[in-house]
Amino acid sequence: MAFSLKRFFPWQIGEARVEEVSCRELLEAAEEYRIRELAFWCCVNLIANAVGRCEFRTYLKGTEIRGGEYYLWNVEPNVNQNSTVFLHKLIARLYQDNEALIVPTRKRDGSDAIVVADSWQVPPEYPSKQNEYKGVVVGEVHYDKTFYEKDVIHLTLNHCDIGPVVRGVYNAYAKLISVAMNNYAWANGQHWKVKVDQMVSGQENWAQTFQKMVEAQIRPFLNSGSAVLPEFDGWSYENVGKSFESGRDASHIRALVNDVFDFTANTLLIPPVLLRGQVEGVGDAHGRFLSQCIDPLMDQLSEEINRKKYGYEKWRERSYMQIDTSAIEHFDLFGNAANIEKLIGSGYSYNDVQRAAGGREIDEPWANEHFITKNFAEAQSALKGEGA
Repeated sequence: MAFSLKRFFPWQIGEARVEEVSCRELLEAAEEYRIRELAFWCCVNLIANAVGRCEFRTYLKGTEIRGGEYYLWNVEPNVNQNSTVFLHKLIARLYQDNEALIVPTRKRDGSDAIVVADSWQVPPEYPSKQNEYKGVVVGEVHYDKTFYEKDVIHLTLNHCDIGPVVRGVYNAYAKLISVAMNNYAWANGQHWKVKVDQMVSGQENWAQTFQKMVEAQIRPFLNSGSAVLPEFDGWSYENVGKSFESGRDASHIRALVNDVFDFTANTLLIPPVLLRGQVEGVGDAHGRFLSQCIDPLMDQLSEEINRKKYGYEKWRERSYMQIDTSAIEHFDLFGNAANIEKLIGSGYSYNDVQRAAGGREIDEPWANEHFITKNFAEAQSALKGEGA
């Protein structure tokens, strides 16, 4: 029976190909891919969860507003998905295929909606002509229309797909882990040597008798928590597995699995400490994660949205979208009380702080006012005894 391996492992295999493989070979391949699949999706879910917490802030002529475009990106992109589910699919497609495509659609009431494409025909790239996207598929829907570059939001993860290089390293680790697991299974198994008297082994049908004895007595003895193994005249048993006591520690297997996770995290620009659940150095790791992984993604997405949905004329009059990544990290309001006081004294309004902390803004004029403390003075004034 022919199986398409791309259907089972789409992100590891470059070009789709169909090969004749047996069910046994397919199951063995699935076993080898489990660890790398786990590492990959742990990283992608970490990124998707972070992106899902971002706020898409919309501005009209320099004034922040919450209208249809804000609702589209922060609440309901389409009738079947909320914004979190939509962004998770977007990130999954981006990291699986090295690119992702968002196409416009309509709700029943005629309002705008957006969906993430599952597949499309790769268009030829033109230096001065719009790319054309044909054969777009979303779920079970096949679009007959041609989407032009100005109509879609097209994201690219890396200019050159590093998938083949990553797969090569994964294959090397798969072999190492397979060998380590086989050694561990051997070291922790029971290995017995049977000595049979020459007279006994020369009896008629000895091989068949020995095989029946293995199935009826020796195998239950090895697999049981407590059992008795009879020893007949001319037969003796010796346990030869004791010499493997030093190899019964699974730390070397865990180290190889951790290497796969660390390698995957570094490839996707994620500090490995965030995947391991460690506490030490998490603050610095979060900062690196945001600056090297999340911010570049959101910069590309905001640039695509602004150039496709707003354009130069609206952008010039300060009508645009900005993706705020500050909400990704949890903000402890009481633990940062001293810092909040300094922020308000440095010109931030009450509502600015509330929004950064994920709190509710107050619809009062004073909540939007800006204050500056009088504890600062020019250096020359301070030397003369003037100032605060």
